[in-house]
Amino acid sequence: MPSPSSLIVPAALAGLLLAGCGAAPHATTAKPLPSVSVAVAPAALVDHSAVEELPGTVRASRFATLQARVPGVIGRIAATPGTQVEAGAVLVELDARELGAKRDQAKALAAQAAADFDRAKLLYDKQATTKAEFDAAQARAEGSAAAASEAAIMFGYTTMTAPFAGVVVRKHAEIGDLLTPGRPVIDIEDQASLRLEVEVPESLAGTLALGTQLRAQVGAAGIDAEAAVAEITPAADPVSRSVLVKLTLPVGSKDLRSGQFGRVAIPTIGGRMLAVPAPAVVHRGQLDAVFVVTDGVAHLRLVRVGEHQGDLVLLRAGLSPGETVVTDGADALIDGQPVTVR
Repeated sequence: MPSPSSLIVPAALAGLLLAGCGAAPHATTAKPLPSVSVAVAPAALVDHSAVEELPGTVRASRFATLQARVPGVIGRIAATPGTQVEAGAVLVELDARELGAKRDQAKALAAQAAADFDRAKLLYDKQATTKAEFDAAQARAEGSAAAASEAAIMFGYTTMTAPFAGVVVRKHAEIGDLLTPGRPVIDIEDQASLRLEVEVPESLAGTLALGTQLRAQVGAAGIDAEAAVAEITPAADPVSRSVLVKLTLPVGSKDLRSGQFGRVAIPTIGGRMLAVPAPAVVHRGQLDAVFVVTDGVAHLRLVRVGEHQGDLVLLRAGLSPGETVVTDGADALIDGQPVTVR
């Protein structure tokens, strides 16, 4: 029987023989990427003005709620939401028969007391009555006159009028409803006084002053314009640590309404940030990247982008100042592809 060592030698010789005959394992060699002509630019530090956008709400500075001051049943409502009304226009009338009767009664009693006082004065001047009777008649006349005045005022509360020219924006009651004192009936606002109200953090409120121009946006009304600070609340909210700021909005937009959502951009302390031309940034799925050129080769580099500033994109991370990035043709590049700078 042959020894194990005698079997190994022929097997090794057979392997060498096969190698000499050209047999080899299957292998694929990657083709080199073609060189591409690109334009480049260095990443550079630029000055930027940072802003902070804050949400706000459109509200009217002149707003009133007509409320019942006497109990009664609504007999007439002369305006509906959306109606433009003039100052002093009658908007709501209550059933005033009961208060009207009380007014007439108080007026008659006042007239009778005044006549009694005139007779008492005539008798007192002729010394035909006592001073006490004269004083009593005078007191009754004055008290009756005051009661008649009060009844007239209460009767006047059965009619509600517009305190200023504006638009009826809300109706809280209907004809036939029984009102109690304090119940709201109609809301009216002056739409020429619409403002954007914003809660500004106390750290930013100190940078604002009356008349400061800020960029305001109200998307639903198509407003994107400069707005002046019209009012700054002198006290901060102890819960939110914010200050209420009101901005005057440009008038004339027919779509502007109270309650709409808006935004205001408030400048913050700026600085210097790294920036590259906007075409240098490419998108790979949910990621942003640039191609950095080193020794004639383009390398893909992930970056974290900030806001746009003109034709530049500010970068928050991923590059260093002076690195060269591809600004034209970056979308078609592959990581590690040779490039020729033109």
